[in-house]
Amino acid sequence: MNPALQKIADYMSCHRDRSAIDPAEIGASLLQHLFILEVRRKPGGTPPSLFIRLSGTALDRAFGRSVKGCCLDDFLHGPHSADVLNGFRACADNHEPLWMRQVVCLAGRLPRYVEGIAYYVEPDLIYGGLMVGEISAENSASSFESRRI
Repeated sequence: MNPALQKIADYMSCHRDRSAIDPAEIGASLLQHLFILEVRRKPGGTPPSLFIRLSGTALDRAFGRSVKGCCLDDFLHGPHSADVLNGFRACADNHEPLWMRQVVCLAGRLPRYVEGIAYYVEPDLIYGGLMVGEISAENSASSFESRRI
């Protein structure tokens, strides 16, 4: 796990109640990597929608625009987007913290990785951290992996 994500995960594992989360305690260098998703439940067993309530500045730079207010379902793309959505939805349903990492290969560019953590926080929010960057190895293949934290 990325060391910055590990610090966010360590903080979140000790602060699972929304009222106990204090951005000042997280630290300015990590705040830019934070996100908050709002889980909107639907009747009839339909998977919940996930709306981005907060997106750190590093994430907005990585995606080339602010993603605050977007529905995650509409924003994600690529060969592993369904895996990522399913991971966040599983976190929302079973309340278990999750680590995910995907590598996406783009034509004419170095492979890009997106690594993140997700923690369920009452009432129906997911707090997490995300790191985005390029991988220097040109022979990396597109992949997805996840595990409970």
